[in-house]
Amino acid sequence: MQLFKLKNLILYVAIFHFIFLNNLLAETADKNGANIFMYHRFDESKYPSTNISIEQLEKHLIYLINNDFNIETIDDILEKKNRGKLFLPKTIGFTVDDAFLSFFKNGWPIFKKYKIPITLFVSTDVIDESHWNYMSWDNLRKFINEGGSVALHSASHMHMPLHDVSYIKDDLISSINAIKRELNISPKVFAYPYGEASNEIIDLLKELNIEYAFGQHSGVIHKDTNQYYMPRFALNENYGKIDRFIFSANTKPLIIKNFLPNKILLTEYRKPKIQFDLISKIDKSQLNCFSNSGGKWNKVNLEVDQDNTVTLNLNEFFLIGRGRINCTAKKGEDWLWFGHQFTIN
Repeated sequence: MQLFKLKNLILYVAIFHFIFLNNLLAETADKNGANIFMYHRFDESKYPSTNISIEQLEKHLIYLINNDFNIETIDDILEKKNRGKLFLPKTIGFTVDDAFLSFFKNGWPIFKKYKIPITLFVSTDVIDESHWNYMSWDNLRKFINEGGSVALHSASHMHMPLHDVSYIKDDLISSINAIKRELNISPKVFAYPYGEASNEIIDLLKELNIEYAFGQHSGVIHKDTNQYYMPRFALNENYGKIDRFIFSANTKPLIIKNFLPNKILLTEYRKPKIQFDLISKIDKSQLNCFSNSGGKWNKVNLEVDQDNTVTLNLNEFFLIGRGRINCTAKKGEDWLWFGHQFTIN
């Protein structure tokens, strides 16, 4: 009898431990993500929509260092995602688009000062043309020698979804060949110019053996994020204010699945019904979504059914260009974030 009771006790303890551990792992996975930031210009105040001041940049980096954030290379972050490994808490990565000369002269010295790794997305035509306001191939070689990483950003920096696939393919191959010729590297990471993508372009990237691609929609990368349409927090003079940066750096992923419409490029109906399944375990009343339909940001009416399927009913049509939605939710002390960008034509 005593042996029977002991076996039962061991069984109950094992079941409790299993349930507790599973809940703990679920909670950890639910919060686990990597926050990627994107910059363009540095100390070019006449371009406030794409510029960040050096004073702002230093505040960003000092905050992260003083608060023990885990700053990793983009390659390391993507390798962990690819292998399904959990990110370390408070993981951050940094990217810069376009290779403006102000990055090399003003921004890169600050990142080097604080030993922050950078992936630079380069459009190659302006480099080949020796444009006065962009880095040169020699600048890029020096950047790599000093620890920087270069990735793909097309050749011409065109609005890709507005062109046919064969034209886009030629452009991408030109960019790949230029970087191989000048830098002797074959990057596998791409960033869409203007964050504009389409399902057809994603298929083309796969055909060209490009393994990952970033947009310009806000959000946090997690294990289930589409590796060909990953989010980044874009920073400029307005959205790079320290309070907003701190908020973005501490945001956790709002995990969703089965997002509809599944087309990124919308050409027929500019007021789509948007649906997705909510995976993050949150109080549904805490979920709020916003869109820039009609040309300005507004809160969107939403419905959540008993199966946790969320339906967003846009107030107005998206304008031609880039249509965005952002959804956030408060969970305890954490803010969760999901963003998506359509290209509207």
